[in-house]
Amino acid sequence: MEATTFSADDAGLHVVVYPGDNKILIAMSLSDGSVNDTCKNLAGFAIWRKYDGKAEEILPNRIGFASGVNDQTTAETREWTDSDQAPFQKFRWVDVPADGFDVPITYRVRALYFTGQGSATKSGPEVTIRAEPVKQLHTRFRPAFTRGYIASQAYADKFQNKDIRPAGARTPDFDTKPFAAQYAWLGADARAQLFAFIDDCEQDANARVDVFAYDLDEPDVIAAICRMGKQGRLRAILDNAALHSKPSKSGVMPVEVDSAKMIIAAAGEANVRQGKFNRYQHNKVFIKRASGGSAQRVIFGSMNFSVRGIYVQANNVVVVDDPTVAGMFAVAFDNAFKNNVKATPFEADAIAKGYMPCSATNTDALPKLSLALSPHKDFSVSLGPMSERIRKATSSVFFAVMEPTGQGPVLSSLRTIAAEPTVFSYGTVETDKGLAVQSPDGEMGIMTSFAALTKNVPEPFRKEFSGGPGMHIHDKFVVVDFNAGNPTVFTGSSNLAAGGEQANGDSLAMIEDAAVANMFAIEAVALFDHYHFRKAMQQVTQAEPPLTL
Repeated sequence: MEATTFSADDAGLHVVVYPGDNKILIAMSLSDGSVNDTCKNLAGFAIWRKYDGKAEEILPNRIGFASGVNDQTTAETREWTDSDQAPFQKFRWVDVPADGFDVPITYRVRALYFTGQGSATKSGPEVTIRAEPVKQLHTRFRPAFTRGYIASQAYADKFQNKDIRPAGARTPDFDTKPFAAQYAWLGADARAQLFAFIDDCEQDANARVDVFAYDLDEPDVIAAICRMGKQGRLRAILDNAALHSKPSKSGVMPVEVDSAKMIIAAAGEANVRQGKFNRYQHNKVFIKRASGGSAQRVIFGSMNFSVRGIYVQANNVVVVDDPTVAGMFAVAFDNAFKNNVKATPFEADAIAKGYMPCSATNTDALPKLSLALSPHKDFSVSLGPMSERIRKATSSVFFAVMEPTGQGPVLSSLRTIAAEPTVFSYGTVETDKGLAVQSPDGEMGIMTSFAALTKNVPEPFRKEFSGGPGMHIHDKFVVVDFNAGNPTVFTGSSNLAAGGEQANGDSLAMIEDAAVANMFAIEAVALFDHYHFRKAMQQVTQAEPPLTL
């Protein structure tokens, strides 16, 4: 399907709006004649947003020209200044509307020039663009994302850095009601899609449900699994690698031990398998089947069914309402269940031979889509086509990947393409040492910790909540040529390392669709901007003076 973008021009100002999943990328450019050092000295851009049937509102900027804030702001907005007074000094802006993006939004973008009198500005060219939502461009295919920014000014503002679980020992059955507002905000559309899928499975009393789980401690997910298990219509395959079954160095047992006990008690031991292939059972999947066993729909992706996976980390899920795609996961589940989660019989199955065509072309129902399910005998059957596609990029590569520390071609391909001057490459790579942020100059850059802004935080910013130890960017996706020919997304639960593809149970989807590529590219840009700023803030040695434009 063609990418959906919206654009407008006026007197040298060109603006393109790229719609995503509850995020909208607004990209601005000015022709050479629209900027100079005298009467057209660029100050930045002011942006207004308007939902149909509602009043127009101006997007505010946390940073202004002077220390302190606009005297006209109220106590609730004292850290913000309207962007016509404090313009965005970037050529792109990712808007995350508080009311979501389920109806059309009209944006008004104006270039502002300095008058030559201090920070005073004057109006330049202006455009108005109406953007339509694209969440459900395909009727039977839906990507969705967590918010992924618990360590953020937004979370500090909205929830005052409140914790997301009760104090004390962690359990898989705590009362989630006190955290409902936080969970809905942090889990965003990915959480909504997960619980809508689960609700569909529960409401259909004839449905059978299969679950692959890795990290598993979210109480509401576990409770739903147990309810269906008690009804005798659920099977589960749970990872039992050491991190989910053995005590930590401090002697604390992982929450997954109790989660497994609850599920076995509900569903019966005959309906639960615990295993790890050669290393991990790393899938995060729900499969809905008809009463006779035929697969109907599936949800898969990078998001674990855990408190961190849904409410702390940047993650994605993909919902596919298609018997062919769901059937591939069903075959994988049946093999793993029958053979007690062993790698050798899985590798021998046709399901593990390489990418399987799911949809040969883009249709109204599905994008062009292929799926690879591991463990594979040879990692190259899944990572080889991905690496080749990255190296043949002609326009751009965007990525957000977690710890591809094993051998294999993907990370080396990302580094190779980063050095290619004709390809625009941006992204983040998380490892156990920290976060590598590829800088605008193409360098992968030093590791930055995931710690929130907690010390030497300049006004008007405030301290943030880190969400606790562990990974923050848990996404695994690469977008190739999102705005050129043959845009392609690779995503799933795979960590994109050779060792994992040969040792873990995982999924890796290849999606060749411009509209879907847009959605993932916007996620990559938003993550990059968020963490690139924190990388810069690591160099701050004192909180004063305040940050200003």
